[in-house]
Amino acid sequence: MKLINLTLIITLSISLPAYADQCAYITKEQALRAVSLLNLKQTIYLLCEPCGETIPQLMTINSISIGTVDYENFWQVSINGKGLDLAYTFIPSTVEKKNINLAAIAGCSASDVSPFIP
Repeated sequence: MKLINLTLIITLSISLPAYADQCAYITKEQALRAVSLLNLKQTIYLLCEPCGETIPQLMTINSISIGTVDYENFWQVSINGKGLDLAYTFIPSTVEKKNINLAAIAGCSASDVSPFIP
């Protein structure tokens, strides 16, 4: 019975897609670029499309910071004291009045995310 459970767990682990943080740990330049596009009291939209989310969560920025993550030479943007994955963050844009993916603007390559959301 234990062998069957172990086999099932391994099979599910292999067959289910893993969605790692794509643009949570970024270069200093990418972090600075991202922060330059954010403002206090601005509303941003969080949407993890690879995770199956379809409705963005709204978040109002009360604090913005960047810092090293003590892993290699990576940095992270934090909003309201919480690390942000730029791949799943969208900010208001004047382009067709859609929200644009922050990772794309900051220069971080992300997969399975839309460049814009309405």
